[in-house]
Amino acid sequence: MNIKIKTLIVVFVSALLGFTSCKEDTYSLGDLSGPTNLIVNADVVGKTADLPNGDGSGVVNFTFSANNAISYKVDFGDGSAPKIFPASESKKYNKVGTHHYRINVTAIGKGGTATTSIIELDVYYAYNVNPVTVTLLTGDSPTGKTWAVDSDMPAHLGLGPGPNRPDGNAETFEPTWWQATPNSRSTKGVYNDRYTFTNTKEFTNQTGGDLYGYKTFFARDYDPATPGAYGGFGDEWILSYPDFTESFDYDGDDDGTEYITFEKLGYCGFFNGSHKMMILELTENTMWLRAAETSGTNTAAWYVKLKVVDN
Repeated sequence: MNIKIKTLIVVFVSALLGFTSCKEDTYSLGDLSGPTNLIVNADVVGKTADLPNGDGSGVVNFTFSANNAISYKVDFGDGSAPKIFPASESKKYNKVGTHHYRINVTAIGKGGTATTSIIELDVYYAYNVNPVTVTLLTGDSPTGKTWAVDSDMPAHLGLGPGPNRPDGNAETFEPTWWQATPNSRSTKGVYNDRYTFTNTKEFTNQTGGDLYGYKTFFARDYDPATPGAYGGFGDEWILSYPDFTESFDYDGDDDGTEYITFEKLGYCGFFNGSHKMMILELTENTMWLRAAETSGTNTAAWYVKLKVVDN
């Protein structure tokens, strides 16, 4: 009997203490005024009067300041996910060429209060290309080296699965779906194209008056009216178009894979909407390129084999 009484006393005392404790706890978040006077400074490395968008490193040194700010959430405007930073951060933009970026900075204060500022800037990035690639592609010449589709070769044009396909068709980096037999596209306006690359990063396409590719992308990038003729299958089109010259550049992956990137029109072979071509093979006299489609879900990649010709 004594044991039961003691137990009841302990339970009662514990409950009383718990009740007393709950009533006495009070909390205060203090002043929750949001950050003020948010200032974002962006120092583009190598920026001069002659190089207004930087020296090609693509590096921008950011500093952030605001009254009552604890940290800063930054969207650098290049498609990468926003992240939290302290008062400074160095960012390397690695999209080849000069590009415009819209940077969104949010100063975060107590209790999640926030103030946002947006700045815009242009940044130039130049990939540090292997000099052997430049020599083989351009002949280290300001007048350039000229290439054409190697129409005598099997699979001089080809088609295979592209990246990020939801249907399970993995990238093969081979034209596993279709390969052109020698000279089988002689009526498509592709064999008369001449592609010249110079060591000053100038690209010229002597079109012979026409180009071969998808009508949808010709309408987007070349001429909405798409003068020309039907290519014979699906959306294929032979576009009437004059010679053109523009700039090109280089890009690369961490594994050593390198690319040719064009300013706005360039490509080689069949135009599938991409202005970036992976170099699969490059020798003194031959080149094999791959261009993956950059939009859509059931993506594909086009291939082209080229040879050096007299301009």
